[in-house]
Amino acid sequence: MRKKSEERRQAIIDVAATIFNETGFERTSMSEISTRLGGSKATLYNYFSSKEEIFVETMRQQIGQHYEAVFEQLVENDDLRLTLQRLGTKYLQVILMPEVVAVKRQVLSHAERWDIGKMLYERGPKAGWTRVADFLKKAMDKQQLRKADGWVAALQLRGLVESEWMEMRMLGVVTGATPEQIKDSTERAIDAFMRIYAP
Repeated sequence: MRKKSEERRQAIIDVAATIFNETGFERTSMSEISTRLGGSKATLYNYFSSKEEIFVETMRQQIGQHYEAVFEQLVENDDLRLTLQRLGTKYLQVILMPEVVAVKRQVLSHAERWDIGKMLYERGPKAGWTRVADFLKKAMDKQQLRKADGWVAALQLRGLVESEWMEMRMLGVVTGATPEQIKDSTERAIDAFMRIYAP
């Protein structure tokens, strides 16, 4: 029974994702999702409390696997600089991807009016960067980095890696970067981070 329930939940997400991508968040309704699914709105509410929750789950699934690959770069017994370099490179590759940029633009355009920004942040970026913060705290405990607030250090690391690209990418000034550009940019970011947090 549980397998069928999970399959039904996934079917709702798949149908909703198609509609959100076709018409956007605002013009999508629970009625439209239930009609295309072939069920009732009551069925949707058995699985999700709101359209916002369905939207967040569809967006999370669309880009979640890409972000998971970023945080898999954290290897405790590896060389710290090399690990951060791998993390930064993978992160930069992901945030420049067209599908990731599209999701971010959708969420940002609705974040003020609905709770989707907060919901997505809690289920995605916050969870991922908490892993980075924990990793950095362990590096601080090993005296590989100076003692500081691990969460702040993680946010500063993210900011440094994003700094040369994110604004221009979101505004459509650039549409991507070459592997060489990503490598050089990430090296500059990690160098700056290590200078800030040198023990």
